[in-house]
Amino acid sequence: MEQITKYTLRVFWQKKGNAKYTSHLDTQRTVTRALVRSGLPLYYTQGFNPHLKLVFCLPVSIYQEALYDIFDIDILEKVDVAAAAEALNKAMPKDMPVIKTAYPKKKLKDLAYASYEIYAETKLTPAQIEEKFSGEVVVEKKSKKKCAFTDISPWIKELKAEEAEGGVCIKTTLSASPDEYLNPRYVTEFLGEDVSYSSTVRTALLDINGAYLE
Repeated sequence: MEQITKYTLRVFWQKKGNAKYTSHLDTQRTVTRALVRSGLPLYYTQGFNPHLKLVFCLPVSIYQEALYDIFDIDILEKVDVAAAAEALNKAMPKDMPVIKTAYPKKKLKDLAYASYEIYAETKLTPAQIEEKFSGEVVVEKKSKKKCAFTDISPWIKELKAEEAEGGVCIKTTLSASPDEYLNPRYVTEFLGEDVSYSSTVRTALLDINGAYLE
């Protein structure tokens, strides 16, 4: 069989607005259709069921937004990254804009942390919130295999709170490695009834050194 040369194109994009109500499966379908419409020289796997080689870095949960998101797509020839971003952005929904494309400098498995801004409507002051997170942070953490009360403080790299209109903005960096991923919803779950409403936006994907995953 003839060897096929392929290249990986990294797409930096956002998922915001009404797109936060879209499940990851529906997001995959939307992105796949946009890639086909973009006209990029896409690579398809060989065999009886050819499909795109599309890999998402760390999908946000439904109801969460992302201002910094990444997926990798394999293509058959090198393209101008600015032109690729423009073509793909035209094909994507307005709430899933493409910021840029590039050839990867790091591997997706280098992901170590993710940063978030969590807006919380609460009567707690920023100082009180930071105090609550200064010791053990025990929540009922769920996984595919079990559900157990867990101290998640080792997975919180940084957490600061500041005043925001009508509430508090919690800026936090959490573990995002495959074995120690921490969903930001546990931050507000820990605060419990002290929070009447919250919204979460991811602002960065970082490597072990705290540098942007690029």
